[in-house]
Amino acid sequence: MIYKIFIRPVLFLFDPENIHDFILNFVSKNTLFLPVFRFLYSPHKKNSHPDYFIAGNLKFKNKLGLSAGFDKNGIAVRFWEALGFSHIEIGTVTPVAQSGNKKPRIFRLKKDNALINRLGFNNSGADEIRKNIEEAKKFTGKDFIIGVNIGKNKDTPITSAFEDYKICLEKLFPVADYFTVNISSPNTEGLRKLHEENYLDELLSQIMKKNIELSELHSCEPKCIFLKIAPDLNSEMIESVFRIAVKNKISGITATNTTVQRPKLVKEIQEEGGLSGKPLKSMSGKVLKKLNDMNSKISGTKLFLVGSGGVFSRNDFDEKIKYGASLVQIYTGLIYEGPGIIRKILNKQ
Repeated sequence: MIYKIFIRPVLFLFDPENIHDFILNFVSKNTLFLPVFRFLYSPHKKNSHPDYFIAGNLKFKNKLGLSAGFDKNGIAVRFWEALGFSHIEIGTVTPVAQSGNKKPRIFRLKKDNALINRLGFNNSGADEIRKNIEEAKKFTGKDFIIGVNIGKNKDTPITSAFEDYKICLEKLFPVADYFTVNISSPNTEGLRKLHEENYLDELLSQIMKKNIELSELHSCEPKCIFLKIAPDLNSEMIESVFRIAVKNKISGITATNTTVQRPKLVKEIQEEGGLSGKPLKSMSGKVLKKLNDMNSKISGTKLFLVGSGGVFSRNDFDEKIKYGASLVQIYTGLIYEGPGIIRKILNKQ
């Protein structure tokens, strides 16, 4: 309540991207405050989910994580652990650093509890982000999971996009606990074509081959591979993506990324980019439910489902679980509700 009444109004006076970067830099450099953040916001263990959730060869201490895009370069990993998340997804990471799209590129829709962004995979590149993760892992607990969301550079042709994903996989394999293949951002031209069967089958096939090669090289198990998809897919396309994911034996699917649609917005806005927040909840929920229905119809190993989009409360969290999600991730909800959202969700308040 303090956050929403006193802190958020002040933060919202500033440009969204500038204040976001300021806060990330502050919490990453002032690690002496971490015990304070842990005391104020981390959920009580006795009331949060006490049992580990196992996905593949990963153990999550609870089912709530921070979605990709919030900490693109992994500079504040220790802060996210202190808040009580079970995992963070860093990225989207590309092989080579890139600045992203022209500013301004983040827009608040306060009346809708939403954001529009067209950042465009701005990040420090795989090599620098690997260093950030290596440094963070010196201090984080072994039960804190660090995933890496990977994508292609803007100037890489879609026909050879798989090469960029393989480069990211290779560079970050030693430090990532799992990978998420991002084919769904609306802010990199042509990226969503990778949902199409001919592109997606080759992409996942190449990634899984590389995953096995790297596991043999590093004498470890292959990494869990998730696929992050768009909320704007029709039923036929969802079925196609699901079928290809099962065929290539990836670990699971994250539903969903942001939408290019503008469903029932209070604020009239003409800005292009991906819409996140409360207006996305219904769309992402429908995709998740469809995937869960398909999961129930197959025999053998099921796909793990990760629910993302429009999570602002315990009820939203529970709905994702009801629709088949094994893990839930938040982004825009954290901005509007503040860091207390983690405790509210996991302490069942």
